[in-house]
Amino acid sequence: MQTPPEPLESALTGARMVDEVGDLLTLGQDPEAMLERAFKRLGDLVPFDLATVLLREEGDLVVRHATGPFPRPDLLGTRIKIHDNPRLVVALKARQAHAYEEDEPGEDTFHGILDFPEGHSCLVAPLRSQGEIFGLLTLDALVCRQYPESVVRHVGTFASLLALALKQAEHLQQLAHRELNLQAEVKFLRDEQMQGLMAEPLRAESPALRRVVDQLRQVAPTTATVLITGETGTGKEKVAQTLHHLSPRREKPFIKVNCGALPGGLIESELFGHVKGAFTGASAARKGRFELADGGTLFLDEVGELPLDLQPRLLRVLQEGEIDPVGSEKPRKVDVRLIAATNRDLEGEVAAGRFRADLYYRLGVFPLHLPPLRERPEDVRALAESFLDRFARTNKRTALKLTKTSLARLEAYAWPGNVRELFNVLERAAILSVGRELDMEGALPGGGKARGAKLPTWEALERDYLVSLMRATRGKVTGKGGAAALAGLAPSTLISRLEKLGLKPADFRR
Repeated sequence: MQTPPEPLESALTGARMVDEVGDLLTLGQDPEAMLERAFKRLGDLVPFDLATVLLREEGDLVVRHATGPFPRPDLLGTRIKIHDNPRLVVALKARQAHAYEEDEPGEDTFHGILDFPEGHSCLVAPLRSQGEIFGLLTLDALVCRQYPESVVRHVGTFASLLALALKQAEHLQQLAHRELNLQAEVKFLRDEQMQGLMAEPLRAESPALRRVVDQLRQVAPTTATVLITGETGTGKEKVAQTLHHLSPRREKPFIKVNCGALPGGLIESELFGHVKGAFTGASAARKGRFELADGGTLFLDEVGELPLDLQPRLLRVLQEGEIDPVGSEKPRKVDVRLIAATNRDLEGEVAAGRFRADLYYRLGVFPLHLPPLRERPEDVRALAESFLDRFARTNKRTALKLTKTSLARLEAYAWPGNVRELFNVLERAAILSVGRELDMEGALPGGGKARGAKLPTWEALERDYLVSLMRATRGKVTGKGGAAALAGLAPSTLISRLEKLGLKPADFRR
């Protein structure tokens, strides 16, 4: 037998309900405001004296929203035991809404909590997400048989939409909370990095390093690519961080990549990112370091280790400001200030065919060379004192005093490992020291002689002599007691030799 058609008025009511509540999925409001608006619309179509949303929490249903003219003192937050009410047990397993009659088994949803008159109407609809029922929607009316089958179906549709809207609102809140946490974490890390730089700034006591700092201040406000060269352990990363924090990009990310530490098969994905399915194991899209540094600074350490086949892609980023994620057919624009560093002789690498000449020239727009520590002994005191203060703070100890004897031994050592080796030696000495003075006994390798030290070049000897000479005369070149007279040289000859070695008398007058 064919089912008679649904009355036109009932069908129109259902269509109006779907139309009225359909935009719940795009409201973007907080859950409470969304529920208030949803039930207001529902009340224009379906009469009720009390409407509630009950959410499942462990073995209870908790009242999270209640509206309507029926008195409901302190109803919000009320916990209802599920196993104590057979109707609720059935409702939480049902796939459709149901209107209960007085003669059906079980007790009313709010039995013992609210005083409804006998013969009132009660409708319960499941709230389902991904096949799981996470709560119930209930409607109660003070009159009997208020909810015929057609209304029950329409309210079931409303409940389905409401469940989607509730889960969407919940997910949006979680995303917003996660974003706030990430923003706070990023701010904390940036502040910590800045505090680290402020607490231990780039110490420049030597004329050679002061020139580097002056160059940093000049290039920092620009977008120019900077290439930092120098031996291992000279502090190239510290210089890169200082450059970033002196620049207008200081509030944006500073992302570091060690090109020598990444496996050849992963470095392309690490730098440029990949799309989902780009290769075996790429189960999700991932941003590369260039995208993570967008708006900020990317520091490519050991850039000389970059594989030859990836160098054209890096050159394209520098020239076009675009990256091609692995597996993507569409390039993406990035705004990144690039700082590169290497301890290799890139000119030699270019001559040997291991580094592209065009990339070398593009990286070297503004070269900065960090002199080794043995060429700037004036910086040893400041570095040592800074490290000893940090060691004391980290280990909750009284700071050790740097004695003249210890300082003399530190300044006399050749430091083949540069600043990194200095810090390692100081940490060892600080651990072994007894009392309040730094004891260098047994801390310096080989008793203080540089390991595998080679004979210095003539230029190095001349430089050391002229630095000592200019320091002794405080930069005075001519006249009685001047450097030229002490060296037995014509002033013009001395100035020519100073210029050849990059030394300026003015640097020694400070």
